[in-house]
Amino acid sequence: MAGLTPARRATLDALMQAQESGRYVRDIFAHGDQLGRLSSRDAAFALRLALGVTATEGCLDDALNSHLAKPGKVSARVRCCLRISAYEALYLDTPADVVVSQGVELVRSCAKSASGLANAVLRRVCENRTQFLSAEDAVDEQRPIVSAARRSGLPVWLVRAITRAHPLESSRVLAAQTRPAPTAVHLNARLDGSKPSWLDQAQPALLGLAGAYRVAHVGAVAHAGAFDRADAVASDFSAQLIATAAVAAGSCLEIGAGRGTKTFVMQSQAIRAGLTRTHVALDLYEGKCAANARRIELAEYPRVKTAFGDARDLDAVLGALDREAARRMEFDTVLVDAPCSGTGTMRRHGEIPWRLARTDVTRDLPELQLALLSAAAARVAVGGQLLYATCSIMPEENEGVLERFARSEMGSAFRVEPLSQAPAFCLEPFRHAADVIRGHEDERGLFHTYPAPDEFDGHFCARMVRRSQASAV
Repeated sequence: MAGLTPARRATLDALMQAQESGRYVRDIFAHGDQLGRLSSRDAAFALRLALGVTATEGCLDDALNSHLAKPGKVSARVRCCLRISAYEALYLDTPADVVVSQGVELVRSCAKSASGLANAVLRRVCENRTQFLSAEDAVDEQRPIVSAARRSGLPVWLVRAITRAHPLESSRVLAAQTRPAPTAVHLNARLDGSKPSWLDQAQPALLGLAGAYRVAHVGAVAHAGAFDRADAVASDFSAQLIATAAVAAGSCLEIGAGRGTKTFVMQSQAIRAGLTRTHVALDLYEGKCAANARRIELAEYPRVKTAFGDARDLDAVLGALDREAARRMEFDTVLVDAPCSGTGTMRRHGEIPWRLARTDVTRDLPELQLALLSAAAARVAVGGQLLYATCSIMPEENEGVLERFARSEMGSAFRVEPLSQAPAFCLEPFRHAADVIRGHEDERGLFHTYPAPDEFDGHFCARMVRRSQASAV
C-alpha cells in the first residue's frame, strides 16, 4: 500500500461512489473532499483519470475481458481498479511498469487475493496495446471503424454516426475525445475594470467576447471562492456566444435554464450593454430554479423570475405569470436550451457515450425537442426572435428538428436568420463577437461548433424571427 499514489486512490473512491450512487463523477469530485486532500497536480491527475475511465469504459472492458478467463466473476471494485490502469496504458501512454505496479497496488488495496490476476491481465493489456487500438482482432471490413472507436474510447455505433454526419470534421472530433477540454469562464459584469487576483492566478486569456476568458487553471477560480460568490461562472465559450445572442431589450423567456449558467451570462451582458429587460427562467425542476435565483441574487443582478414544470405545456407552467400580467404573455426573445444527447460535450461528461442509446438520438430526443420548440414558438411576439440551441453535434437533434418545425403550421410563421445578426451583435460591447460567430455559421446562418483538440465544445444554435400571427395557436 505504501506505493499506491494518492491520486489513483482518490480516483478509485470517486468512481466507486459514482457507480454505487448513479451520480456523475464530476459532481462527486465537486461536492466531496477527495480533491481537497490532494496537491493541485494530483487533483488534476485524479480528475483526468476519473473522467477518462468513465468516458472509455466500454473500450476498457473490451481490452480487459479479452485477457480474463471469467470476466463475469470479477468484482465491481476490482474491475474498477483494472479499468483505471488499463486507461493509463491505452490512452495516457503511462509506462508499462508503472501501469502494472500501480494497478496491482490498487487491486491489493481492496482484494489482496486478486493481485496476481491484476499483474497478469495488466501486463497483457500493455503488451497488446497496439494490436487492440488497431483492432487487429476485427474482421477486415470492420477494422477501420472499430479502431476509430477504440482510439476515441467511444461506442462503435456512435463513431459510425458521427463519421456519416460529419465526414470533414469527424477525425478532429474523435481525436478530441481522449484529451482534456479547454475551460472558459464568464466574469461578473460588476467586476469589469478590476483585475481580481484569482483571475490572474488562473492564467486568463481574453476571448472574442466581453466578459469571456479562457483559463489555464480553473482550480484557482474555484479555490478562491469566485464561483461560490457568483463572481464568475464556468461556461464553454460557444455557450457564452449563444447566451449573448439572446440578449435584447424587452422581455426574455429562457427554457431549460437549469441552474442558470446562461442566465448569468445574459444578465451580465445586459448590464454591459445598458439594456433594460425582464427575464423569466424556466426549468423542469424547482430546485434548479431556486439555485438559479440564488446565484443571480449573489451576483447582485436584477431579479429574474423563475418558473418550473414541463415546458411542453407552457400555459400550465406560465399560468401564474399570465394571471399576474392579466394576459397571455408573449416575449421579445425566447431561448430554448433543449435537453439533448450532449455529444458536443462528451469530453467533460464522460457518462454520456456509454449511457446514450441510438434511439435517444434518432427518435426520443428529437421528439421532445420538437415539442419544446413548438410550444415555445407560440410565446414569441411578432418581430421577436426564437433561438433553438443544443450541445449536440447530431443532425437529427439540430437541423432535423428545425426542418420538421419549419414544415409545421406554427413554423410557417418564422424565418431563419443568421445568429450573427442577432440584435446583441449590433451593440458596441459585442460587435467583435459577430465575427467570431460568422466563422462558425453555415450558408443559412446556423451556428455549429465541433469539439476538437484544444478547441471548445460542440454546440448548435438556430435563430428564427416571427413574421406573422397567422399560425398562432
